[in-house]
Amino acid sequence: MKLLVGFVLCLLVGVGFTWCHVPLGMMFGSLITVLVLKRTGLSVPVLPGSMTVIQLSLGTSIGLLFRDFSFGAQENIAFLLLLLLLCLSLQFTACYLWCIHRLRWNKQEALLGAVPGAMAAVLALASHIKTPPQKIIISHSLRLITLTLFAGYITDGAHTSMVMPPVLFATTNVLWLLGIVFAGYALGRCLERFHFPAPFMITSLLCAAILHPLSPQTVMFPDIINQFSMALMGILLGHHFIAFTLMAFLRHLWSSIQLIAIGLGVTVVMALTAAHMLDYPFYLLMLSWVPGSVESMSFAALALNANASFVMANHIIRMLLIQTIPAIVIYRKKEVIQGNSAKMRKPTKPL
Repeated sequence: MKLLVGFVLCLLVGVGFTWCHVPLGMMFGSLITVLVLKRTGLSVPVLPGSMTVIQLSLGTSIGLLFRDFSFGAQENIAFLLLLLLLCLSLQFTACYLWCIHRLRWNKQEALLGAVPGAMAAVLALASHIKTPPQKIIISHSLRLITLTLFAGYITDGAHTSMVMPPVLFATTNVLWLLGIVFAGYALGRCLERFHFPAPFMITSLLCAAILHPLSPQTVMFPDIINQFSMALMGILLGHHFIAFTLMAFLRHLWSSIQLIAIGLGVTVVMALTAAHMLDYPFYLLMLSWVPGSVESMSFAALALNANASFVMANHIIRMLLIQTIPAIVIYRKKEVIQGNSAKMRKPTKPL
């Protein structure tokens, strides 16, 4: 019963924040509620399949935009991709060198701490190092919360309406929407086996983008589902922090702030440069290149009625790169260590 009360409170506070025109109110309302209830002894459950619901909601709602939505500035897409890769390289290099030379972390800790985002991948990789990954988890958790707040600041003034037009309940709209969601879920289960990042988001986006043009009418996605997904996202973010004691958090707070400032500073410089060179919106480049959660940044882009497909595409590319490269580096290093150990254990022939 207590778990149900906590979950309902998260939804009610989120609705209250939304009615008070707080940016990303459902997300921040749930997040704050989780942190406050923790102090009172109440716990808010993380619903099973929360991330799947979030990914399906985001992928479908953004994929549906492709019918009448353009990436814009098509001639600059290749150049923007190169700038994304340069931005990622600078973010990682600057944070890695800072971890090594200023924070005195070892190379494995610095490698994981410097990865720009994708905390789930970082946690999976952290299990392969011998030292406790507490400082890495706190660093990435604080980065995730800070950049989510940043997304909320950018969307200030962009208010979301929860009014559902009658066309949402039309039989054609419901059937097409269910077909797109089920197709995205089924394909996402297959893609999940190959350890792709955000599998349900990718497949639901592709299904919506491919199937929507076949529909005789524009398919509408209920915004109330996006609002519910934001509440689930807020609960997930809140649980990242309640897992740590206050002393552990404070011990690694300063190093985390330094890494956030470096990553955000690199992003600001790159986004300003690209915006000046290509006459592209600065806020859109910031949402696309900042090393935050793809879900949070995509929600912010939707709230701004911005080019959410461009934002999501940039973050998916970033996630693919940063989940692959550190894993390969750590795997290769582990092979070298095992090879050296085997050589040392190899018996010598008697004279």
